[in-house]
Amino acid sequence: MVAGLVDPGLLGDAPMLGFENHLNLFHAHRHGLPEALARGLTVFLNATAVDEQFRRFSGHTQVNATDLKRMTYPSRENLTKLGQWAMQQGQLTQAMIDEQFGTLTA
Repeated sequence: MVAGLVDPGLLGDAPMLGFENHLNLFHAHRHGLPEALARGLTVFLNATAVDEQFRRFSGHTQVNATDLKRMTYPSRENLTKLGQWAMQQGQLTQAMIDEQFGTLTA
């Protein structure tokens, strides 16, 4: 599983952004998530343990919306804290993500 973040600040004055139909998007009523929450969700989904868990139980290599809906996520508060941490780090490595993932509570 590979998660990325779309930073609206990098879009300039573009009125819309299009996505290929094979991508899964997280949004709140067709609007973006708060930055810290979005970054925390991205870090969470990129953790090695999440990827390994997904591969073990999904039975396939493609991630679809139903798979994402069925996953168990940390609380919104913890995802936001994770995102705040990520925003302070600059460039993240897989080792940093996995170490911080280990500090999460439900």
